[in-house]
Amino acid sequence: MGSGGLTKYKRVSGDAVEYEVFARKTRGEPLHQVGSVVAPDDDLAIAYARATYDEERWVEMAIVRREDMIALWRPGEP
Repeated sequence: MGSGGLTKYKRVSGDAVEYEVFARKTRGEPLHQVGSVVAPDDDLAIAYARATYDEERWVEMAIVRREDMIALWRPGEP
């Protein structure tokens, strides 16, 4: 997960934050990760996610700050 979700990118408005993007095509399907975006705030992250991952007709899309994700296990852990 890294250094609290903050990237090495700097912006005039502050540090850019990494967001994971999740979506589903049908209501019965679970959310799955479709990618990620980097933005200085939640509003721009929403806009970036919509613009970047609009190639599909999603019934639901959600973003979460990478720093807010809770890892249950990591590669190499038993």
